[in-house]
Amino acid sequence: MIITVTPNISLDKTLTVDGSFEIGKTHRVKEITYIPGGKGVNASRALLGLGYKAPVLGFIGGNTGKHILSIFDYEGIKYDVVEIKGESRTCYNIVDVINNTQTEVLEKGPEITEDDIKLLEAKILKYLSENTIVCMGGSLPPGAPIDLYVRLVNLIKSKGGKAILDTSGKALEAGIKSKPFAVKPNRAEVEAILGIKLDTVENIKKALDYFSNEGIELSVISMGKDGVYAHNRGKYYKVTPPVLKPLNAVGSGDSVVAGIALGLEQKLDMPEVLRLGAAMGTANVLTLNPGGVRKEDVEDILPKVEVTTI
Repeated sequence: MIITVTPNISLDKTLTVDGSFEIGKTHRVKEITYIPGGKGVNASRALLGLGYKAPVLGFIGGNTGKHILSIFDYEGIKYDVVEIKGESRTCYNIVDVINNTQTEVLEKGPEITEDDIKLLEAKILKYLSENTIVCMGGSLPPGAPIDLYVRLVNLIKSKGGKAILDTSGKALEAGIKSKPFAVKPNRAEVEAILGIKLDTVENIKKALDYFSNEGIELSVISMGKDGVYAHNRGKYYKVTPPVLKPLNAVGSGDSVVAGIALGLEQKLDMPEVLRLGAAMGTANVLTLNPGGVRKEDVEDILPKVEVTTI
């Protein structure tokens, strides 16, 4: 089975402005959507679009947390969360459809305690077996130790499960030391921790090697419109999906993770695992909701995704 873990679940508000968005100006909102967010949440939503119900695990608090759970119920997303004393965060994505830009403003999230973490570990443990795939990632809330993902990866591995880690910065640097089955940072996140530009195939391979040399079986880097690069068992892959006009690209990387998890669960060959991941990531840009993947879009995109070894 597949579950997702998001320590810093949020209520995401997407604001579509009427006209061009300019810093320092007053803007009227043409359209607004409210939806629960966070990397694992978006992955669960993407999987639901293909008919797969992957429970969301994480921390929820306050009135915002109650609102989030009510939307989960409306969407049909399963959840098994730890209720905490703080207030779940709200994040904003300002969409300018005229200039095709998106501006994100992210709250830091509520404070969590060691007792909260132990409750989350107990919930994760209930789902773990050799057949469990855990998609987890995103920022760490205040109070979380920098090695939180290390603890969670080790817990998952202790029961034979596979962890797919998608985070950034110090949380990523710490997390890879626990050797999760897979990592899926994006271009900017990799460039930040390695200090190199991923502007050549040679540098991209160096970056993939960095993760593989740490003992990670599947290393994946999402490159936005430039597709996905990956390394698995001595082979490097370039995955090139069709380029579509994006309505909202937020959640595309999370949808890639969802597709990879689903492909792994279906025991597809690695090129097909990556093809499904890229197809779901691309389908995500066609809807306003992060992770709002539609099955028909994935089926249309899938045969158009090119997977080559490099």
